[in-house]
Amino acid sequence: MSKESTYHSENQLKIDEQTFFELYEFYWKKLYHIALKYLGDSFQAEEVVQELFTSLWQRKDTLLLFEDTVENYLVRAVRFRIARIYSDEVRRTKKIDEFKQRQATSNNLTEKQVLYNFLQEDVDKLVNLLPDRCKDVYQLSRTKGLNNREIAGNLLISEKTVENQLTKALNFIRNGLKRYPRT
Repeated sequence: MSKESTYHSENQLKIDEQTFFELYEFYWKKLYHIALKYLGDSFQAEEVVQELFTSLWQRKDTLLLFEDTVENYLVRAVRFRIARIYSDEVRRTKKIDEFKQRQATSNNLTEKQVLYNFLQEDVDKLVNLLPDRCKDVYQLSRTKGLNNREIAGNLLISEKTVENQLTKALNFIRNGLKRYPRT
């Protein structure tokens, strides 16, 4: 780099067209190799260096660079852009994983809900096949949540009869549902 084009005051670089091209010619290969080393992708490495120099040109009037630190600045800028790429990739991967997890959970819940609905339909059909007294006892117990004493009081039967009717209903339903897998 020629000293005339790079000095402004106190070793500060004035980035004009000539200085910019000198910086580009002098540092692009080193910056490219740094980016390639970390990214392992020549296209992405070129893109990082290109973005850095584009940003440098766009900020040429406000950016303060000094001749003795310009290389450090450019290397740090490339590393910062690489870190941002890694960070974006981690965030993107995390979002994809979260989406896949939500999708799997959603599919699993949907599948469970469908199976539950089928099971409930089959239980309802089996309950409807029970003798009236047995059906009444089962429904008061399972649908209304009454205990044996309350059922006996409602139907004016003994608690022992309630127990027997519930046992009969549950065995009938259990046998009718043998095709469902046990978990």
